[in-house]
Formats: sequence, structure tokens, C-alpha cells
Amino acid sequence: MSRPGLLVIFTEGGRARGLGHVSRCSAYARYRMAQGGRVLWMLDGDERATAMTADCGEVRIGPWQDEPASLPDLRPDVAIVDSYTVSPAVVAAIADQATTPVFIDDLQRLTYPRGFVVHPALDPAPLRPDGAEWLTGPSWQPLRPAFWSVALRGPVRPVVERILVTLGGSDLDDVGAAIVGQVADAFPGARIDWVTGDASPSPRPGVVVHRGLSDQTMAALMLEADLAVSAAGTTTFELARCGVPTVLLGVADNQQPNLDHWPDLCGFVDAGRWDAVDRDRRIRAGLDRLRDPRIRRTITDRAEATMDGQGVRRLFERLQTRSRKGGS
Repeated sequence: MSRPGLLVIFTEGGRARGLGHVSRCSAYARYRMAQGGRVLWMLDGDERATAMTADCGEVRIGPWQDEPASLPDLRPDVAIVDSYTVSPAVVAAIADQATTPVFIDDLQRLTYPRGFVVHPALDPAPLRPDGAEWLTGPSWQPLRPAFWSVALRGPVRPVVERILVTLGGSDLDDVGAAIVGQVADAFPGARIDWVTGDASPSPRPGVVVHRGLSDQTMAALMLEADLAVSAAGTTTFELARCGVPTVLLGVADNQQPNLDHWPDLCGFVDAGRWDAVDRDRRIRAGLDRLRDPRIRRTITDRAEATMDGQGVRRLFERLQTRSRKGGS
């Protein structure tokens, strides 16, 4: 078997923009490196983003999204583009360079010249026919290695003992502390694991603050949690993989598709946007709903049935199949 060629990942992230793009692209990078391939990142990001790429290949830092002329002539075997700001001209330039271009697109914001588009959302796609093959639905979501193989949950505890709160890699408006306090008031006897990217102190006894977690540690916390309150981004798919009944909160515009579809898909609770006037009421209602162990059991079963964790493998096997057939 021949050694895989160069994979170049074009993405962005950091404290202001979040780390979801970098997180899911790291899953592709680790899979490719395990196959013996070389990985190069073109990363527009800060120190938080670069920390997530440690041991995931070579990294070049700087903006790349606007000017085709600024792209290095890399001629990769596979290029993966995960960006909400990339221009159509740069998309076309990357497609011209790469043997196989792959675009991660949650919002259907562009049309694509050729290659593949991974669209993990549940809305119909593509809205506008283009030259690419669209791979749609949650089964295509790239999850980090710790989530590729996860044991099914055992019996559901009748009383909530462990709660996970995570609002992503950044909490620019200090929403996390307020939500942790609300959760602690609703479940005064429970342990709360608060995963935050900021140096936040524990707001009260019984709250354990976590920062800079590996995917293995994050998966372990999810598997211990009876329920979660989470930003409605990439973490939504990891929580579903671990069968965690979850109250979802939108902290960015691009998370709206998850708020729209995951409640019907498996029973996750839509608490709306972080800045909505009724945010606290909706979170409280969601927590009250998830007190019931029968509801939590149903959500767990439906979530585990939805996410098999094989989106990364599924993509590379699809690329290999296309390559054998001589397509692009």
C-alpha cells in the first residue's frame, strides 16, 4: 500500500472565534498521521488554536482566507478547508491546487467548484447545486479520537449527581459563571464539572473547574455526567456520541442549525441564544425536564443511535474509493 500524500488543512480559530474548526480538523489530522501521511496546517489563529494542533503536524500561522495569490503552491493530495470567512476566490484556488479538495460547511454559505463538502447539519443540502459532492448529516461530523470508540452507557442514575457545563473554548461575556450558578441552584447536591477556556475561579463549593482538557479527559467527563449544559457547536456531536442528555445554548450564529434540529433528533433541549431575555427561564425549564430519569434514558438511547463516531474514517474511505475509481 502506498504512503498517503500531503494533507493540508486550511482553518481558523481562537478566543474570539472559538475553537470548533480547529478541534474537528485535528481529528482529520490525527487520522491521516496514523496512516503515515504528512499534515500541514494553514492556521489563522491565536495561541489557543495553536495549542490544539500540538502533535498534529506542521503549522504555519497567518491569514489565508482572502487572497489567492498569497497561498503557497503546495499541490496537496487532499486539502481540507474549514472556515466561515474564506472567499470564493480562495476556494477556487485551493480546488485548483489540490488533487481532492474537501470543504467543511455547516451553513451552506458558498457554492463549490468540485470535490466534497462535509455538511454535518440536518437541513437539506445543497440549497444551490454546485460542482461538489455533498456528504450530509451527523454521521459525517469529524470527532476527535477519544470519541471514535465509546462504550454505551449503563443504567441511568435516578437522581442527578454529575453535571457538565461547557460553553466552548471562549466565554467572552462571562456567561459561564452565571449558568454554573443557575445549575448549582437547581441541583444543590450535585457535582458540577465546568470546562472553560478562561482562568475562571470556582464560583461556589461543589464546582470543579477544568481547563485545557485532552479529548480523552473530555470524553471521560461526558461519560460520567448525568446531564450537560453546553454551547450548541461541535461539542453537541461529542455529547450525543456519549449519550449525554443536554441543554443546548447558542453562543454563535453558526450554531443555529444545531438548535433547530437536535431537539427533534434525540431530545436535546433548545435553550435559545445566550443573550436572549428569556435565557434563564429556558435553561431552568430544560434542567427541570432532565430531572426525570425516564426522559434522560430516552434521550441517551436516541443520541447513541444517532452518532457512531466514524465521520473521520468515513470521509477518508470515501476519498479512497473515489481515488480508485479515478475521480476527483
